[in-house]
Amino acid sequence: MLGFGVIGTGGIARDFTYALQGSQRCRVVNVAGTSAHKAQAFAAEWGLRASSRTVEELLEDPLVDVIYVASPHSAHEQHALASLAAGKHVLCEKPLTLDAASTQRVIAEAARQRRFLMEAFMYRCHPLLRGLLGCLKGGAIGRILYLRADFGFRVNRDSGRLFDPARGGGSVLDVGGYPVSFARLLAGLVEDAPFAEPTQLSAWGRFGPTGVDELASATLTFRSGFRAEVTSAITYAVGTTAAIHGEQGLIVLPNPWIPGGDRQGRRSAFTVYRDGHQPEEFTSVTDNATYAMEAELVADSLPRLEAEWPAMSWADTLGNMRVLDAWRAALGPDSAAGKGNASPGVNAFSSVNQKGDLP
Repeated sequence: MLGFGVIGTGGIARDFTYALQGSQRCRVVNVAGTSAHKAQAFAAEWGLRASSRTVEELLEDPLVDVIYVASPHSAHEQHALASLAAGKHVLCEKPLTLDAASTQRVIAEAARQRRFLMEAFMYRCHPLLRGLLGCLKGGAIGRILYLRADFGFRVNRDSGRLFDPARGGGSVLDVGGYPVSFARLLAGLVEDAPFAEPTQLSAWGRFGPTGVDELASATLTFRSGFRAEVTSAITYAVGTTAAIHGEQGLIVLPNPWIPGGDRQGRRSAFTVYRDGHQPEEFTSVTDNATYAMEAELVADSLPRLEAEWPAMSWADTLGNMRVLDAWRAALGPDSAAGKGNASPGVNAFSSVNQKGDLP
């Protein structure tokens, strides 16, 4: 039984803890929150063996093998670094950190401490994705040409961290990493690699009164000619659909980011539309909830330091963060100024490449 300690007591921490109650191999055994009271209440609700008054106390627990970082984005780097320094393995919610430079620091610490580290894009751990990749590799729609992928929802602006620049708010950091990581994964298929990096990026966005991007779109162009258009949103219900276009057809995924439609969903599907054929639905039915499969992937990976493809490797996480950096930079200065107007489309990668920040 692999013991997880959770940093955070919010919604994602609750979903993770609930999911692991159905696992035969992984269990949450301790928790730390922003206060001892919150941690105690969380432990009592979920029947945990212990709660910790502080993160430092949690990291001293010998029964905690892995730390699941579920704190706000702005605290991810601090909590991941502290966990690794304490000799714990780390599964950290996305984004791993707020930018590529801090991501590199966390990866370097994981390498130095010889501890496992994975950014928790749970869709990368789900059999639905492996089924999709097998379908694409088998030539179901021919050569992959274009992706349209969205992840956006509408919430009120009083919804805490999402609209707080100091806490890593904004749509790109919160959900933009999903379609970007998916685009880079598909581009890798085209180039016969685990993933590929875009050579050009243009972007457009709209900022709210608190200064965070509330709606953002980007076009990614890859060396192979594959192109992806991605959208993230926190005040616009743009949906969660991904559509993959190939020379011989189309594949549509209603919600690849949260297979099954929710974090405990066990049935998910995608539909293949082949030229000259009737649509065909491919279904994935799992015994475990998605978060439990993610945790068990950590167990399967140890004692290795990285998870196997298609889960997020260190290089994949760093490349993804570099694209998010470029996307946010291309949106312009409005986020810092808190203006509500839209930014113009900008090609961000040419200038970034000149500085050597991207491969």
